[in-house]
Amino acid sequence: MKQLELFQAETTWFHVFRAMVDNGDIAKIGPYATTVYLVIKSYTNYNSGLAFPSIDTIIEKTGISERQVKRAIQTLVDSEYLRKERKGRRNLYTLREKVDIADQDGRPAATATWDYLPSTVKEARAELKKFVMTGAQDGKIINIETLNLNIQIGDHNNQTILNLDKVQDKDLRAAFERIEALRGK
Repeated sequence: MKQLELFQAETTWFHVFRAMVDNGDIAKIGPYATTVYLVIKSYTNYNSGLAFPSIDTIIEKTGISERQVKRAIQTLVDSEYLRKERKGRRNLYTLREKVDIADQDGRPAATATWDYLPSTVKEARAELKKFVMTGAQDGKIINIETLNLNIQIGDHNNQTILNLDKVQDKDLRAAFERIEALRGK
């Protein structure tokens, strides 16, 4: 005799980086876009990172009107939390993660972004931590889109000499050379 299951429970989960709350993006995109983001995220394929819930499914799961769902999707695209691609008669969605990185004084220094791929969340966190701790970026998952450097060359009493020979990145070295040239004027 086969034993019947009396209860069933959905036990899969997904994460939302706290940075989305702390950097104010949730407040900027608003409750409708946040709800749509969460529903799309819940439909994301673990291995491919793609989600393709229909507009009707999103409406049903969020309780939001069709018009508001479409506006929310556009808000997510505009805020770079979602990429939308049309395939035949349906939309394919790729969610994006964004984490702001601050310097030692709490000033914004960089923004790390990557496509949400549930199977690589642990790796992405490790890569981000490595970048924050060492400045090394291997770019397997995370892309540092913007990097702001605040460099204090000297103060009123002493000056620090910048040794450009130690700067490996040619673009960064050129930027430092421009700074040095401006200081020399």
